Amino acid sequence: MANFLKKRWVMFVVAVLVITVVVGISLYRDSLTRMLDKAAYSDLSNAIKESAEEGAFTSQSSLQEYITKWADENSLEYKTDKSGNIIFSRNATERKKKISPTVVCVSYNYETAKENSRLLAGAAMIAQADITSGSRTVIFVNDEKNNGDGYKHLSKKFFKRKAKVIYLDYGSSSYISNSSFGKKNSTIKIKAGRYEPECDTAVKIHISGINSGVIGTGIAKHPDPVSALGTLLARLKSKSVIFQLADFEVGNNGNMYPVSIDATIMLNSYAVSSFTKYIDKRIKAWEKAYGKDYEDLSYTYEVIDDPESLPTESYSRKATARLANVLYTLQTGLYKYEESDNIPEGREAGDICGINAITGLHAEDGYICVDLMTQAYDDIYMDRIMNDNTASAELFDGSISETSSVPRFLNEKDSLQRTLISTHYKLNSSSSAGGTLRSEYDNYFTPCSYLSAKNENADVIHLRLDPESSASMINTIICYIAYKGNNFLI
Repeated sequence: MANFLKKRWVMFVVAVLVITVVVGISLYRDSLTRMLDKAAYSDLSNAIKESAEEGAFTSQSSLQEYITKWADENSLEYKTDKSGNIIFSRNATERKKKISPTVVCVSYNYETAKENSRLLAGAAMIAQADITSGSRTVIFVNDEKNNGDGYKHLSKKFFKRKAKVIYLDYGSSSYISNSSFGKKNSTIKIKAGRYEPECDTAVKIHISGINSGVIGTGIAKHPDPVSALGTLLARLKSKSVIFQLADFEVGNNGNMYPVSIDATIMLNSYAVSSFTKYIDKRIKAWEKAYGKDYEDLSYTYEVIDDPESLPTESYSRKATARLANVLYTLQTGLYKYEESDNIPEGREAGDICGINAITGLHAEDGYICVDLMTQAYDDIYMDRIMNDNTASAELFDGSISETSSVPRFLNEKDSLQRTLISTHYKLNSSSSAGGTLRSEYDNYFTPCSYLSAKNENADVIHLRLDPESSASMINTIICYIAYKGNNFLI
């Protein structure tokens, strides 16, 4: 009887210990899933979005001031370098000085603040998080017009030998990546002298109200004012109409989509009615394609037939025809792998292998210049697209020159990627956020190319957030930073 009671007592004690451990693990998991102050995150995200909607961000400095004011209100220390990068640094605590440093980078651009409000707020929460950790640096990188200047001038001192570097951005789906496309900028030059016009009427085209954005896989859904002009010129050429381009001004926006165009096309009066009817059709097509997404979109024209009001100079018929041909033959948009290609491992026919975009149109002394930005998986596919651009230029007596080049990003280290995927799974496997963080390939250019160039030994990854899981992803990063170097058992 005594042995029976003793066994029952042992079983009871074991059961209590098991329950205690289970409850402890549950409480521990719960404490980890709440490392991010979700209320503060939501409040800041909404505040940034509302400020953007109200027109508060009219320049890069206005957004920079907003971020630093928030930091001052929350008593956070930061530095702003000569390139406008805002840098939040936390030294390692005494017992974690040997832990590899973590660097989190996020682009800030006043033109994309509204759609990136959750991203900016998330980076702010990582900088603010009151956690015990190794060295932590959060950098809001000045990326005005997506030109990469802030990244290019970031000090290498932040990217130590074993640094774990996380580049954050925002999109329609969450995933983690260790590779992205390379990028080249180039310019096509078309000889174009100015002469007295041969035509007696002008049609002034105006397109505006286009929100700019970073050029990526959604290029087909974005209105392109330069191609719109090309379509009109191609129409006139196809009808064998005498026409000349008198002037143009494009709202070029660096390495982002152009935002507007004003152009004056000259032709003779007998052809005006047919041409304006075609423009009316193009306006309706634009409203149908883009009207819902661009509330301020404006596509209008004006006919000028008063001799006193006509332009006194224009580009020659030959130069105008060359421009029309170049714009018509340029293959802008997405390039995709074909069945006959030597397709890289992990990709398949139909996947995106390159992006070709017109970023602007401008005049130089004696030339009309078409600015291009090309992204591609590797040199093979980059050469394919660049060869197409060269053919479009040279076929019509133009020339093309490369103005800048950034290599593709490829990180063959997998430590940071594996750890983040594992951390996210442990934190979210039993929650509505879902425990699976997909590993994907970036089919566009990312600033990881700039970051990996700072130190070839750094472990760099790209982490994309989406609307549904952004909070859980930010919490994952905070938890990773806090528990790096510990036994992370959930």
